Amino acid sequence: MYKYNLTSTNESSHKYGNCDICGNYVTEVFRQTEEREYLNPVTKQMSLTKNNCYDYFGHEECLKNKQRN
Repeated sequence: MYKYNLTSTNESSHKYGNCDICGNYVTEVFRQTEEREYLNPVTKQMSLTKNNCYDYFGHEECLKNKQRN
C-alpha cells in the first residue's frame, strides 16, 4: 500500500521547472512524495519506507494520476 503527500510549492515552473510528468509549464507547482508500507523484520510492525518510491514536481492532476494503488 502506498501513501502520498501532495503540497503546493506556491511557485511556478519559473522556479521548479516544467512538470515531471507531462513536461509542460506549471502555474502552481505541486510536490508529491510517495512512501510504501512494509513489514519491519526487526519490530514485526508495519512501517513506511521511501525505498523504490518516487518524488515528483508538477501539475496537481498529473501527480494524482501518477499515484499507484
